[in-house]
Amino acid sequence: MFNDIYLKSPAFVQNLALSAYGYKMYRDRFGGGIPSAYTELGDPLLPPNESDFEFQEERLQSLLQHCVKYVPHYQKLLTKCDWRAITCKNISQYLPVLTKKDILKDPESFLSTAPDFQKKLKLNTSGSSGTPMNIYSSYEARRINYCFYQQILASQGADYRSKSTTFAGRVLYKDGSKSLDRYDYYNNTQYLSTYFISSDTIERYISSLNKWQPIFIDAYPSALLQIRQLAKEKDLSIDFKPRFIITSSETLTPTAREKIEEFFCTKIIDHYGCTEMTVSAVSTGGQYFASPLYSLIELEHKYESSYSVITTGLLNFAMPLIRYEIGDTISTENPAMPYVFDSVEGRVDDVIITPEGRRVGRIDPAFKGIEGVELAQIIQYRTDSLEISIVLDKNKRHLFNEKLLVENIRSRTSPHMRVNINYQSHIEKSRNGKFKSVINAIK
Repeated sequence: MFNDIYLKSPAFVQNLALSAYGYKMYRDRFGGGIPSAYTELGDPLLPPNESDFEFQEERLQSLLQHCVKYVPHYQKLLTKCDWRAITCKNISQYLPVLTKKDILKDPESFLSTAPDFQKKLKLNTSGSSGTPMNIYSSYEARRINYCFYQQILASQGADYRSKSTTFAGRVLYKDGSKSLDRYDYYNNTQYLSTYFISSDTIERYISSLNKWQPIFIDAYPSALLQIRQLAKEKDLSIDFKPRFIITSSETLTPTAREKIEEFFCTKIIDHYGCTEMTVSAVSTGGQYFASPLYSLIELEHKYESSYSVITTGLLNFAMPLIRYEIGDTISTENPAMPYVFDSVEGRVDDVIITPEGRRVGRIDPAFKGIEGVELAQIIQYRTDSLEISIVLDKNKRHLFNEKLLVENIRSRTSPHMRVNINYQSHIEKSRNGKFKSVINAIK
């Protein structure tokens, strides 16, 4: 009902509503106490140190003790063993891997019955794995989570209320025929919806950015790539230099990073996290650094240098997830140090399977050196073929070399792979506004 009233209201009323909601969210996210160790977080772009791992061990013991007392699912498991002997290094010997299917079978059994956590926040995963799920969080866990976000901003000389622009994957207005920008004036945030970015609206998007001139931009990579593509087609540019950009929620490829940084003349900080609050890692283009204060991370080898991520969240005692298989893969040459890794590859399921049965994670190197491509998506319906949707850069389409791209893809997959190139004017995003560069649709 409130959303209907909001959407029917004029822009200035919507801005007032967003500002009031922003005030409430700021108080919820930053008002109230948290454990002292989380109030003085270090540089997120440095490897963890010994004291981080010492605190991690203490936090794990507190979590296990809480689970024994208050969490039905873990009471069954932990009372059968000497849970006090469990450490970050030997936890896999005591507890099994937890999957989304396990949680969905009996979600209530994962909820803490402790008096302090009777009031919980309900969060929803996006369902990018095909399995949406409700997560319940304590208010304290959310405050700690936003301390990590604030830590990223602080490392760049900004904070939560610094002047910013968020490209929101949500409906901010009914259509994009009028003003595209909405504002949370309390938190100094400009909101631009990702749903109305098009050739017809790009001039107004660029104009809105140039008028606001944010210190930083928070967005899906695909939204910024689309802005860049359409702006270049019309010879538009931004006339300011943001201090940095934060990307999240989608896999950021090296090619996408290069294009976005070139257009906005700034660096990207890519944040890898999840609604379940079981991992938080950041990268400025080199390695990703994850915090041991946020979670305990284990890696399970999948293929080549790709590993499945298994985490134990250390923030949310209201719904503990221990040895939780997120469903993502990362790439690393040093799996013995899971808190420093080379790249985030994406969903475990969204890999290419060759006719020989080999699994291929990152396919974006096949596009390296291929000019004229603005956006590409790979869909696999059969093990012996790939459908490649291509959006060409209108200014460089004559440089595109289809034959070379097909050769590159075959060299990284299989000489027996059929590669079908389909030219598109645009590529649809998923219902949650995210873009997936690889979709494995083999049934």
